[in-house]
Amino acid sequence: MLEGKVRSGEKEFPLVGSLSLGRTEDNSISFPDDSNVSRNHAQITQQPDGFYVTDLGSSNGTAVNGIPIKGQHKLQNGDFIILGNSSTVVFSIEGEEVPELGDVAGLSTAEPELTEDEKKSNKVMLAGGAGALTLALAVGAGAFYFASGSACQATAQILSPEPGDTITQPTDIEVSANNAGCVSKAVFTIDGVEFATANSEPFEASIDPNDHPDLADGFDHVLSVVLFDENGERIFEPAPVLLAFESRKVEPPANTTIAQGNSNSQNGGPKGKEVSLIEFQQMSQQLVKRFSGNFAYNVSNKDFLKEIQKRSAEYVDEGYFDRASQYRDAINIAFVREQNLDAPLGFYLAMSRSKFDPKKQGADEGLFRMTNEFVTANSYNGVCGAETLSDQSQNCAAKAAALYMKSIVFGVFEGDIIYSAAAFGKSPADAGVWKSSLPANRADVWNTIKTPQEREQLVRFFAAAIVAENPQKFGLKNARPLSELYRLAM
Repeated sequence: MLEGKVRSGEKEFPLVGSLSLGRTEDNSISFPDDSNVSRNHAQITQQPDGFYVTDLGSSNGTAVNGIPIKGQHKLQNGDFIILGNSSTVVFSIEGEEVPELGDVAGLSTAEPELTEDEKKSNKVMLAGGAGALTLALAVGAGAFYFASGSACQATAQILSPEPGDTITQPTDIEVSANNAGCVSKAVFTIDGVEFATANSEPFEASIDPNDHPDLADGFDHVLSVVLFDENGERIFEPAPVLLAFESRKVEPPANTTIAQGNSNSQNGGPKGKEVSLIEFQQMSQQLVKRFSGNFAYNVSNKDFLKEIQKRSAEYVDEGYFDRASQYRDAINIAFVREQNLDAPLGFYLAMSRSKFDPKKQGADEGLFRMTNEFVTANSYNGVCGAETLSDQSQNCAAKAAALYMKSIVFGVFEGDIIYSAAAFGKSPADAGVWKSSLPANRADVWNTIKTPQEREQLVRFFAAAIVAENPQKFGLKNARPLSELYRLAM
């Protein structure tokens, strides 16, 4: 099996399983003095088919050989991984040659600083997966210079839109250029695909989200402009701008329509509303903020959001709030007052597992679909007295589930609610074994959890909670958010 390693400055780190990169010292490789690097910025993992780097939702992004990445990116020998546009590590495969980190102009290394003229004139060769990529990185200008024979010294900067903007209507792109008399054209691209050209100053273009419906997916996309001289030489590209796109006028893909709700209803439940992936992303980010512990999660993986989107159809049910209201006190007392767990947890688990219908299904009983055999073997029903999991009050079911979740949340996952929800149904011992198989840095939820059962439970947890906290978005006009039932207990 290939062995990988990562070099940061003068230090080399063997890549065994995974390495975490970030600003804080609990990472495998830390950059405590670089404020551009997020606390948990990126992760490098070895998988059966090779090595991958994953951006963990960092504030300033991750790039490989100067190209910004989204989510997971496969690495090749000699790839330069740039964190926050300021700190750099080099990935290599044992036994293969790689360029020296100090050979790259403008990268954050232990080598002596270059002058601005040296930074602009340096031409370097970075080994990449498809071949050599010739470029130099000028840190001060935040720009990419391309090696060529051109005498043109033009530079440029994208002034608007600004990084992080969401494009909802036709938007003008404004570029500021210097020494541009030798520039013959500026080519505008989105995710590397050309969509406009400007042949003279001012170099301007416009982008309309209605022309790019596939970009309204909840993820950032890369807007770039490249300057060319009269000989067609590529001479300069300013740092790209990451944008999100959304258009309410564009007909969404078929899978963005929430399906029919309660299948037990005579009319098939309320008609679903069209909810886009970007809305699911926003609601997922809001959801994780409801829990304590200050855990950092990347819940923006497109595949993860699509699974939540698809599964949410099962929870579009007008009657869930009325059913949940019957068990408000039982859940709040058991989870919050007795076990000191976060208030939303009990409600989200019950919604995801039973939609607040305690009717027995096979061996599974109560709101939380636990078996009597499981709770008895682990003594979780020791607080129930004469009550059972199937009692109408659901006091025993709530007490047993809360006691069980306390053993998982605090006994196994040190307060991490999200991974505890994914592990629901495992004994504490089995949950501990599963946890030991996960990387130390678990911020990237979807790429960390690989096993089907745990993925399924996590998706259901998010889908149920998102529908139950945002009923109007899903056409549930008469339903109310679950937070109305637990907010007094928080």
